[in-house]
This record gives sequence, C-alpha cells and structure tokens, in this order.
Amino acid sequence: MDKAASDSIEEEWPQPFDKLSRRQRECLVLVYHRKTSKDIAAELGISPPTVDGYLTEAMRLLGERNRRTAAEVYCRACGDDPWKFGGQSPRVATPAPPPPSSAPPAGDQSRTWLPLRRKGAAHNDLTALERLAFIPAIALAYAIGFGLLAIGLRFVGDLAVAIFHAAR
Repeated sequence: MDKAASDSIEEEWPQPFDKLSRRQRECLVLVYHRKTSKDIAAELGISPPTVDGYLTEAMRLLGERNRRTAAEVYCRACGDDPWKFGGQSPRVATPAPPPPSSAPPAGDQSRTWLPLRRKGAAHNDLTALERLAFIPAIALAYAIGFGLLAIGLRFVGDLAVAIFHAAR
C-alpha cells in the first residue's frame, strides 16, 4: 500500500478504535445488542473465556470500566452502523491462509444418521421427525440390552446351581 493511501486510511480511524482488533469490535457490537459472553462465544465459534478476554482488553484500550459502557462508546462512535469500523486496522497484517484440512469439502452432502452434531456445526443435520424416531429406537435398544442381561444372569445362575448340585 502506498503512503498516501495508508495516511488516508489512518485519518478515517478514530484513535482509540485504531487499536481494537476485529474480534474485539465484533464482541463489543454483540454486547451492545445485549448478548452474553456465552451467546457471543456461540455466535463467533470461540469460548466464553476468550470472549471475556477480548472484552477486557477492549475495555482497557477504550479506558472504560465495564463492557456495556465500552460497547456503547464504540457503537455511538460508529453512528447508525456499528459495523462501520469492522475492518482491520491498517497496522494489522492479513492472516495467513488456513492449512489444508483432511475434512470433506463444504459441498459434500454426506450425512450422519446419528443424532449427534458434527465438529464445528451449530446443530445436527437430522430433521425433527428423524430425531423423534431415535426415542423409540433408544428405548428398543435398552429393552434388548436389558433382555440380554437378564438371559445372561439366568444362565449364570442356572450354571451355578447345576455345579452346586453336581458337587454334592
């Protein structure tokens, strides 16, 4: 980037907001919309302690004593559009591309027929009817398991009685 473009970008950024990272800005906007750390973490795909860390650092950088005030200061400075300052600071390097993964491509339409969500997914990919079908399936599996346990215990009991009578 040439020097003139860099100077014009830096003039657009108010000084305290220049130091905020993209994640800190996202967390502040979501706090402004009355989201909890747990909700923010779920929305951004990070842990609640990480959200708290971003907000603590943002409060320190903005000189505010609580997260709500920091969020209001940030969003008030943004005017009607709280995402106005959503880009990276010109001083932050662009992130490296993610390493190639062995996971199936996003366009892969393979499904799992278990009521479990995949890693990184917000929910499982079964319909409500398919999830409801697992209730009787689980009950049947428990019944079969209990039946096999009862048969096994009866067999062991009969075997012990037979051994006891044979030893007399």
